Amino acid sequence: MAPVPFQHPVRYGPIAFAGAHIYSVVYLTYTVADSLYTSYKSLGPAADTRSRIAQRRRLVPAFLGLAVAAISVAAYSYIASARLSYGNWAYEHGLDLPSRLVGEDGVIHNTKNSSQLYLTQWMSDTPIYHDALEIVAEKARRFWWGQQIDLATTAFSMLLSIEGRRRKIPMLSAFMVLAHLVNLSFAQNLFYVAVLLTPFPLPSGDEDLELPVLPMPNSTWTRIRNMLRLPKPANWLPSPALLFGALMLNFISTFLLPYAAETPSFPKVVMLARTTTFLPLILPKIVPVKWGAVHEHPHEAYATFTKLFRFFSLASFALHAKATFVGLVSNAPSSHYHRHSAFIPWDVEERSKWERTTTAIHKVLGSVHDHPVVAAVGWDVLICTLSLGLWAAVRATDVQDILKSAVPFYGSTSRAESTPVEDETPKTPEKAEFVDHEHGMTLRRRGRPTKSRVGSIARSSSGVSEDVTPASTRKRGRPRKVKQPEEDKAYEPTPSEAAQLAEGDELPEELDWEAGTLAWGLAAFGGLTSACAGVFGGECVSR
Repeated sequence: MAPVPFQHPVRYGPIAFAGAHIYSVVYLTYTVADSLYTSYKSLGPAADTRSRIAQRRRLVPAFLGLAVAAISVAAYSYIASARLSYGNWAYEHGLDLPSRLVGEDGVIHNTKNSSQLYLTQWMSDTPIYHDALEIVAEKARRFWWGQQIDLATTAFSMLLSIEGRRRKIPMLSAFMVLAHLVNLSFAQNLFYVAVLLTPFPLPSGDEDLELPVLPMPNSTWTRIRNMLRLPKPANWLPSPALLFGALMLNFISTFLLPYAAETPSFPKVVMLARTTTFLPLILPKIVPVKWGAVHEHPHEAYATFTKLFRFFSLASFALHAKATFVGLVSNAPSSHYHRHSAFIPWDVEERSKWERTTTAIHKVLGSVHDHPVVAAVGWDVLICTLSLGLWAAVRATDVQDILKSAVPFYGSTSRAESTPVEDETPKTPEKAEFVDHEHGMTLRRRGRPTKSRVGSIARSSSGVSEDVTPASTRKRGRPRKVKQPEEDKAYEPTPSEAAQLAEGDELPEELDWEAGTLAWGLAAFGGLTSACAGVFGGECVSR
């Protein structure tokens, strides 16, 4: 084979772009780690109980370990893909691959024992990022894996937009950018750690707090935006029509990806698909206030969240079913007949159909071995599924909430349509008080915490006290003042503390494997995106 001459002059733009990619991953990872540390230091005393500290020490390392595994798999797959791409390019140009990097004259020099690397020329001739995306989209069996990651990234953006804004977690855009630059499982597990370290909404700079907290880091864009216009009011939500429109645009672009592969329009479709994943996160920041509505209570938006995730689950399931059907049909071998089939009638058709089906399934699932890029996507799906089920078990997400957000027409009413939280009467109060009129003492009894504790906290924050004063016998002379000990006085939280507790969450002592198993079952049946819609939707309405 005659060597192919270099097709393009040397360009340093691709080298700079690759360097910016690596630098961005390092910088954003450091930024997210710094925000996690700041969130941890900004926790109030309610989050420093023994149970919460023990749970953080047990759960945070688990999700950090999954994040490290995710970025390790991504780095290994990208390096293997780059080596394969350079090897093909060097073979086409008649160049020898280096036998070792260190030669007699130093590192990467043209010596007897090592060949020179033409990295700049290779990146000038090879669009490595374009090729990596096209390799996944050009085959139906590979796109079966890639489509799940593309749609699950949009579901993750919805979770960031709802839960991230509610908890006031800083640097939300960094999580989304890392999902594209590294992989989705890495960004998801980092956000799980952020939620574990932020059980209550982080305090703002203008709140009157008794304890000093570290100032939350703000990006330059956030500071410029706050100077140009005021932030959105509390409990503000953009119009559901905007969110549904953003999701539809993402579904259309994802649907067109396999048809645009190996065509000149592929880069434009890829750019549209990647850009639309940011819309659920950036729309609440850029649209004017009049394009949304302010809810009197945060729970009033729960019905909208459930409908949003339910629609997302239904549409993603339709795309997943279509990708599965196309993948099986395109990878099923031709029908054939075995030898001596004339004497074994049952062997003519039954075994042929079974073998065709099993072969197609094996090709679709085994496509992760086609190329390192496909392996990176396949492992990303598996790690996301594993961490998603573990997260559902850790959060003890209500199974009914998961099904309502993942299965269309499941359940007649949603939690937002039920009785308001303030009107609920706790069945098992956290702290019951009894007044002993004979001795003038107040007795307290603590019970198991229930979800209806928010109503009692909200009522206590209104400033109305229901203390009972025991009747005493009046005597002559000046009445004597009875000083009650400080430890016997009932504690009443301030309005800010009550609001913080009302919007906080509490982790169970044991993992709820029923919710985790349901999440894994949804991922096996309807794809990763349906499982993400169910778990994330249940997370957003769990307070």
